[in-house]
Amino acid sequence: MRASTVAAGEVALQNLWSAVHRDCSLARQWHFSNLAAHAQRYLADLQLLAALAPVGALLDVGSAPCHMTALLQDSGYPVIGVDIAPQRVARLIDDLHLDVRQCDIERSPLPFPDEHFSGALLCDTFEHLRIDPAFVLSEICRVLKHGGFLLLTTPNVYSLPSLARFVLGRSIADPLTEFGKLRRLGHMGHVREYSCAEVRRFVMASGFSLESVGYRHDDRQRCWRDRILRLAYRMAPRCFQRDIVIVARKRDRGPLLQPLP
Repeated sequence: MRASTVAAGEVALQNLWSAVHRDCSLARQWHFSNLAAHAQRYLADLQLLAALAPVGALLDVGSAPCHMTALLQDSGYPVIGVDIAPQRVARLIDDLHLDVRQCDIERSPLPFPDEHFSGALLCDTFEHLRIDPAFVLSEICRVLKHGGFLLLTTPNVYSLPSLARFVLGRSIADPLTEFGKLRRLGHMGHVREYSCAEVRRFVMASGFSLESVGYRHDDRQRCWRDRILRLAYRMAPRCFQRDIVIVARKRDRGPLLQPLP
């Protein structure tokens, strides 16, 4: 965020809400539910970016519903998004003049030359990858400039809510629902969630060095369960919080993987 203030992010978020209210397409409900659920995370990611102070173009991988792409652009960053089916949110893309390219990131190389971007975001996308996460990270490394950053966020398989589900004999996510999103939304739901150690291994094996590794949780208190969970998060070690947040830098060219046949 150029202004490096929470206020600037709040303004960008309000502008995005206005654009969502103008959207009368079939994606309208998806926009509303997603933005309501993830607004706090978007603002946290913008603050992280402000600290990284990138100079040059950014890549938003797994862009749709394109909320983060829009917030980045409104905050003054030159940004290009890539998504498996950006036409799903064509109305918002056109309304906000976003640059979002179509690419199935697990089957095709990213449509950009080597060392093109100063930074890349893979935010709440890693858990949706169902074919070849290593190839996705390899391609991100390829298109980043040397020393360029990767911001990766993904749910923590060892978060308190996930552990509670295990204890109760429930899975983290219902497979029927998650696979059903392929038809309902046009992309896979959560294939699986990872531990921090697992994500770190993926990142380091892809040509990156770790700059920071952390955790965070949603601080909102919408009901009594949220208040109890917030108290539990305060008492428990940070490694049991909801999300893993990793910032890494391109160290070398990485493995340069090819897409699977």
